[in-house]
Amino acid sequence: MAANNHPYLTYQYKDVKQHEKEISKQKKLTRALMNFQNHLIFVIDNEEIIEFNQAFINFTRISKAQTQQSILKYLSSFFVDDANYFYPIDKSRWFEEIIETGKNSVNMHWINSSREESYFNLQYESIPGSNQYLCVCMDITHLDNEKSGNRQLFLMDSLTYSINQLEMNAILEVEMRRAERLNQALSMIIMDIDFFKQVNEQFGYDAGDKVLSTISIIVQQRIRESDIFVRWGGEEFILLTPGTDGNGAQELAESIRSIIEEFHFENIDQITCSFGISVFSKGKAKEELILEANHALSISKDRGRNGVTLYN
Repeated sequence: MAANNHPYLTYQYKDVKQHEKEISKQKKLTRALMNFQNHLIFVIDNEEIIEFNQAFINFTRISKAQTQQSILKYLSSFFVDDANYFYPIDKSRWFEEIIETGKNSVNMHWINSSREESYFNLQYESIPGSNQYLCVCMDITHLDNEKSGNRQLFLMDSLTYSINQLEMNAILEVEMRRAERLNQALSMIIMDIDFFKQVNEQFGYDAGDKVLSTISIIVQQRIRESDIFVRWGGEEFILLTPGTDGNGAQELAESIRSIIEEFHFENIDQITCSFGISVFSKGKAKEELILEANHALSISKDRGRNGVTLYN
């Protein structure tokens, strides 16, 4: 004799089914809303990305191959080491480090596997009753490009077209951090125009400005694209040379010194420069690096100027 279904159990079964349909409907609606957005949207649960929208797929180029591994770890390779944007100390913990900043919004510089470069403002919120976080990345590339153009004008020395002192500290921190992380060489060259005050007094400030701009052109034509040339103040310049050790920096400084010494400056017999060099090593502070280069520069001046000294 077949058993009859209990009316109460039948009612419960229908109620559960109805509830599952509502959840499924809600998920589809949520998915549709996420895909409707142009922003990159993703959900992090227990240090893994479990949901993401079409915009996220379009930029990250995520594929089935990537979904078999940690997507969060995959994104860690997107970060660009840029002094003006969030950059994790430990890329494997990048989202944790964002949380540890105490801010719910950070600006990021990303470049994907297709070498497409973009800037994003990432905002996140914890989802109540769970360990999950909802993350939204708004593309601010257009705004950043406009800002960068204005910022570049502000940070560029108008006379020598070199980077000015305001930007130096941020750049130096980035280069020191990169050198330490990649175990690469980094040298600093400080150069000072000898007796520049006398040039201004004898030939006038217009002639002095012409000397400054000419020397800037000489240096920038001699250095590599990866080298960083800064007007440190007055007649003093700093040259950062990533990937170059002390000997290499000494050779570079000597070649610049020689070119300037032999160059004919209009209405001026001769201009020379003195150089001091310091080399970055792990744990060295930027103030120490600058102090050592200045000390080496002082030795060059004490020896009669128009010379190069490597700090040791």
